[in-house]
Amino acid sequence: MSELMRVARQFWSGVGLGTKMTAIVVIGVIALVSLFAYLGTAALNENIQRTLQERVVLAQTTARHIDYLLTGIEDVLTDAAAQASWQDAQPRDENLAHAFRRLDFYATRVFLLDRSGRVISAYPPLTSTVSFDQFASVQAVSNGQRFAVSRYLRLLDGDHASTVAAAPVRDMNGAVIGALVISINLTNPNTRAFTHPVGLGETGYLDLIDLGGTILASTQTGRVGAQSDHGETLAALVRDQRPTVSACHDCHNAPAPPERPAKDAPQRQVLAFAPLERAQWGVTVRQSEDEVFASIRQLQLRIFALMVVMLVGALILVYLTTRSVITPVQALTTATQRITTGDLDTPLGMHGADEIGTLARSFDAMRVRLKESIAEIQIWNRDLDARVQERTAEIRQLYEELQQKEQVRRELLNRVFSAQEEERKRIARDLHDETCQVLTGLSYALDDTAETLATPDLKPRLERMHDLVDTALEEIHRIILDLRPTMLDHLGLVPALRWYAETRFNGMGLRVSIREVGSARRLPPGVETALFRVAQEAINNIARHSRATRADFTLEFAPDQVQIWIKDNGKGFDPTTVLSATDHQRGLGLLGMEERMSAVGGRVAIHSTPGDGTTVQLTVPLQET
Repeated sequence: MSELMRVARQFWSGVGLGTKMTAIVVIGVIALVSLFAYLGTAALNENIQRTLQERVVLAQTTARHIDYLLTGIEDVLTDAAAQASWQDAQPRDENLAHAFRRLDFYATRVFLLDRSGRVISAYPPLTSTVSFDQFASVQAVSNGQRFAVSRYLRLLDGDHASTVAAAPVRDMNGAVIGALVISINLTNPNTRAFTHPVGLGETGYLDLIDLGGTILASTQTGRVGAQSDHGETLAALVRDQRPTVSACHDCHNAPAPPERPAKDAPQRQVLAFAPLERAQWGVTVRQSEDEVFASIRQLQLRIFALMVVMLVGALILVYLTTRSVITPVQALTTATQRITTGDLDTPLGMHGADEIGTLARSFDAMRVRLKESIAEIQIWNRDLDARVQERTAEIRQLYEELQQKEQVRRELLNRVFSAQEEERKRIARDLHDETCQVLTGLSYALDDTAETLATPDLKPRLERMHDLVDTALEEIHRIILDLRPTMLDHLGLVPALRWYAETRFNGMGLRVSIREVGSARRLPPGVETALFRVAQEAINNIARHSRATRADFTLEFAPDQVQIWIKDNGKGFDPTTVLSATDHQRGLGLLGMEERMSAVGGRVAIHSTPGDGTTVQLTVPLQET
C-alpha cells in the first residue's frame, strides 16, 4: 500500500498545474453530478415503484368490484334457493322466471337440478341437453356448501362455454334435494369494470382469468375465451392468493386498440395481477411500458440533460479559469528557465498586480540577487580552488607516506611470520633430528637392558621407563606436526586442513565435512601458510569454546581469489564484545588471525550470534598468472 501511495505521489508531482486544476474541478463536478444523479435515480425509482403499485391497486379495485358482483349473486341466488315451493311442480317455472329476472344482470339462464345433478327445469327453456358433470361447484353445493362458483370456464350445452354459480335447494327438514344454478354472464354491459375501465390509457386492458388461465372477461372482447399467454404462472398466483406486478415484462405481441394497427414486434408491457376473494379467479392489468413510464422517462431525460449541461458548463469554467492562471504561469516558467540556463541579465517583464505579478517581481529580485551572489561565489571559488589544490597536494603526500608505511608494515609482518615459520621448521627439525633420535636410542637401550641385565625387581621399572619414552616420542611428534605439518608442504592446503581438523576433533564426537568449490590448486607458500594458520586457530577455537557437534569447511577457488568458510553449530558469541572479554586469549587469537590475513593482503570476517553458531570467512586475493 505504501509503495502504491509513493508511485501515486510521484505521478501527481509530475502532472502540470493546468491538468491538476482541471482534474480537481472535473472530479468535484463529477462528484456533484454523481450525487445529483444518485438522488435523481432514487426519486425515479421511487416514482417507478409508485407507478407499479398504482397498477396493482387498479387490479385490486377491479377484483373487489367483481367480488362485490359475486356477493350480490350469492345473496340473490341463496335467497331464491331458500323458497319452499321448489318441490312443487306447479309453481316451479314461475319461480325460475322470477329468479332469472332478479339475476338477469349477471345470468344468461337459471337451472334447477336434482340431487344427482340432472336438470329438472331451466329458464329460458333449454333447446339442447345440458350436463353439469364437469362443474365441481355444482357437486360442492349438492354436498351442502352454501354457495359455490366454478373455477374453470367449461362447455355447458356443447357449443358455449360458461362459468356457473350454484346454491343448494333444501326440503322442509333442511336436507339438500337439489341445486339452483345460473350461468354467469361477465360480459354484460352493466359490468362497468370491463365496459368503462378507468386509468388504462391507450394501450392498457383488463382481463379476468379463471384457475386454468382462460380469459373470462376483458376490456377487449376479442380476448374472451382465449388462453392467457401466462396461464400457469397466473394460475399459481390465483391459488396462492398473491397480488404481484412485473415491470419490463417481456410480453408477446400485445393486441393494439382498434384505432391503431397492431405491430409485428413484441411490446414490453407492465403486468399487474390481483386475485379475487369470492372465486378462484384473478384480474390482470396490462399496459405498454412506454405509456406507463412515459412521464418518468421524460423526467429522466431532463435530469440527464441537466447533468450534461452542468458538466459542459463546468468544463468551460475550468478552461477559462485555467487560462487566466496558466498563461501567466507559463510566461513565468519560461523566464525562470532562462535563468536556469544562465541568463541573469534579461528582466522578467511581468508587472501584474495580482499574486502572480507579485511572484514575478519576487523572482526578478531573486534574479538580481542571484547575479550578485554568483559574482561573489566566483571570487570565493577562485580562492577556494587555490586552497583545495594546496590541501590536495598535502593530502596526496600524506597518502603516499601512509601507503609506504602500510607496505613497510605488511613486509614487516611477512618477515615476522616467515621468521616464525622458519623458526618452527628449525625447532621441528631439531626435535626430529636430535631429541627424537636420542629418545629412540634410549628406548632401544632400555630394551637391551631389560633383556640382558634385568632382574625380576628391575624389569617392571625398565618397562615403565620404556613406556614413558614412547609417550615422550609421541608427544614430540605431535609438537613437530603442530609446529609445521609436512603435509602442508608436500600435499597442499586442502589435505593439510582435512588432516588437522580430523586429528584435532578426534574423540570429541564432532562431525567434519570439507567441500571444495572450483578447481583446487596449489597456492603461493605464504598464502597457504597464512590460510592454514588462521584456519588452525579457528579449528582450535571450535574445539575449545564452541560446544559444537558439527563443523563445515568450504574452500572456493576462483581465478582471482580464494575464500574459506568455516561454520559450526555451537553456542556462538558476540563479536563486538569478545575483544574486551576477560579471556584475553580469545582477543589475541582474533587479532592474530586478522594480522596474518592482512600480511597477505586478505581479510577475515566473523559472523556469530549467541546460540546460533559461528561462521569465519577468509578471503585472499590472488594475482593472475
